[in-house]
Amino acid sequence: MKTQPGLVILLLATSSLAAAPAELDMALVDGAASNAPSLFLNATQRVQSIRTFLTVAQIKGSSGQEQMIREEVKRLLTSSGAVEVPLPAAGSNVPLNLVLEFPATGALTNAPGLLLNAHLDTLAQSTPENIAFDPESGDFYHRFQMEKGRNSSFGGDDRSGVAAIVAAVRFLQANHWARGVAHRRIVLVLTADEERGCIGARHLARHQPGLFDHLEVSLSMDGPLDFRPNPPTNRIIAVVSEADLTNPPYRRVVELLREFSDRTKIVFEHTEYGLGRGDFAYFPASAHAGLHLRSPVRGYHTQERVNVRDQINHVDLYCYLMLGWDRALPR
Repeated sequence: MKTQPGLVILLLATSSLAAAPAELDMALVDGAASNAPSLFLNATQRVQSIRTFLTVAQIKGSSGQEQMIREEVKRLLTSSGAVEVPLPAAGSNVPLNLVLEFPATGALTNAPGLLLNAHLDTLAQSTPENIAFDPESGDFYHRFQMEKGRNSSFGGDDRSGVAAIVAAVRFLQANHWARGVAHRRIVLVLTADEERGCIGARHLARHQPGLFDHLEVSLSMDGPLDFRPNPPTNRIIAVVSEADLTNPPYRRVVELLREFSDRTKIVFEHTEYGLGRGDFAYFPASAHAGLHLRSPVRGYHTQERVNVRDQINHVDLYCYLMLGWDRALPR
């Protein structure tokens, strides 16, 4: 979609968008977002999705310290109609997980649900105040990434995954579900303490296994887009066993991923590298969590980068999977 003249200026003046971080040139950020291609989002929505990423990326919240990020994500989602699922009262040994849902509607009221998962916490050494933007590549990066011995994580893992989920469900609620498009139950499981051994996911599986009942599939988005050095952008990667490529429900996920790739010309790859690592590995069998999506972040806990176009691609991807599962994709 081409950007209309003066659109970026209009977007900058729109009070509903998140406040701009002082260290970033938001005119450049907004310009990159509004000019990025998208299957679903118009220019204003693309800018909003990247502002959402910056909002969640710039909140400190390492493992065990997720209070602020939890409250902001809760605010964003409940303002779009999500309902918080009560969890046991917080305490010294209770992870600060956040679980919300969009109850099913219409003809899909009794259909098995979909679960989306990402983790709220970052590494203890992450310094989100050092996020910077390169307008030539369209990458957010850590300003100290080239200095040897300096930490270079700004928390892209897993705030890029959190932001993709938040942006996707907010878009679908406003533009599809609120307009009468029926959908199955959508469960959002945003875990705490993943970086210290998936403590939040283990706690939910042990103490609230009912959260995972009557689900058709769970989709985690976590981990770097690739572990190889200098990976190309504009790709989506699924972590899934070769055997599960042809087994339900993962076969249907893979079919939708391939359709998405064909429609968008975004390269789709799958790998077994990463199986058994991350929240999804600790969900109960009823969650059907055997397939895991790589998040848009690049760099494994160092020299992190998140590309504007990749981030928007992954918002589109979640929209495609949810609409596709409900047989509600626009023609």
